[in-house]
Amino acid sequence: MKESMLSFLSTLLIIYLGVCLLLFVLQRKFMYFPTPPLLHFTPPPEATLKSFDNDGISLAGWVVNAGRPRALLYYGGNAENIEYNIPFFKEHLPEYTVYLIAYRGYGESSGAPTEEGLYSDALHIFDRVKPEHQKISLLGRSLGSGVATYVASHRQVDKLVLVTPYDSTANVAKSVYWMFPVSWLIKDKYDSAKRAMDIAATTTIIYAENDNVIPRASTEGLIQAFSHRLEDSILIRGADHNDISEYNEYVAALKRALD
Repeated sequence: MKESMLSFLSTLLIIYLGVCLLLFVLQRKFMYFPTPPLLHFTPPPEATLKSFDNDGISLAGWVVNAGRPRALLYYGGNAENIEYNIPFFKEHLPEYTVYLIAYRGYGESSGAPTEEGLYSDALHIFDRVKPEHQKISLLGRSLGSGVATYVASHRQVDKLVLVTPYDSTANVAKSVYWMFPVSWLIKDKYDSAKRAMDIAATTTIIYAENDNVIPRASTEGLIQAFSHRLEDSILIRGADHNDISEYNEYVAALKRALD
């Protein structure tokens, strides 16, 4: 009986370790959901194509409202087609030149997404567009909030807006894979909370009441990390993770944050 129990426990341990190994090897397939280019997409007249080259990686996207003194760099969410944001920024932020550049591996951009790669691309783009504008602000949504905090902690930024953000992707993953040693396994941690004290930009956090992707505790952890440095934290009632930008309250909060 004792030998049978030990054999059973050994089998469970082997299965558990096997799943851990699988999660470690394939984690970026679970983490990133690159969107393919939109077929037959015709850009509206207010948007122009823009591309950058970062050490052999081609980064492609769009510029909306070109030629404004103030610029906004947008870092989108996972599985997001950035082209869909063109009408929103044209209508609601006409005083900003908005850069919508797809992450590496997304849309028309080459390469494969990694935390280090996304950071490198974001800094490269920032440095390229900075001479063309008097001020640069950042808007990071969901996955992009981690990219935005990294740039804000390494460059001089006017305003920082984080939408449906998290304190770290490690903590988000723990809420899903609570039975595994996530902190040891995860490669791309996007630890925004750790960087909060290094950010001097005026910062606003906008989050959804019914967010079904980012746990409320993770967003509140980020709010706490910013502490007295935070200009405002705004809860959009009734909104969920994906439809928050459809609420008038969100539009008003975004405009106020960037005013």
